[in-house]
Amino acid sequence: MNRKRTKLFKINFSTAGMISVLIFAGSLLFLLAALAIAFRTYGHGDATIGALGFLAFFLNVIGILLPVRDKKRRSGDEGFPLLSKIAVILNSICLAGLVGIYIMGIVI
Repeated sequence: MNRKRTKLFKINFSTAGMISVLIFAGSLLFLLAALAIAFRTYGHGDATIGALGFLAFFLNVIGILLPVRDKKRRSGDEGFPLLSKIAVILNSICLAGLVGIYIMGIVI
C-alpha cells in the first residue's frame, strides 16, 4: 500500500507579494526619514516631511493593489498566497496609520 506524502503546511509565495513587502519596507523607511527630519529641524521641514508622507502613502496604496491584481489573474483554485495576505495586511495597517496622522494634523 503506497501512501501519498503531503506537506504539513502548503505555503504559496508570489512575486507580487514579495514586491509588496519590499514596498512596505520602503514606505517605512520614508516615514522614518520624515520623522528624523521633523526632529532635526524642530518641525520646520514642512514640504520635505509632507512629500515623504505622501510618497509613503502612495507606496502603500500600490503595495495593496499589486497583490490584489495578482489574485484576480490567478485561477480560483490556487487561492491567495500567504505572503500576499501578509503584505496586504501590513500595507493596510501602515495606510491606516498614515491617515490617522493626517487627521491628527488637521484636528490638532
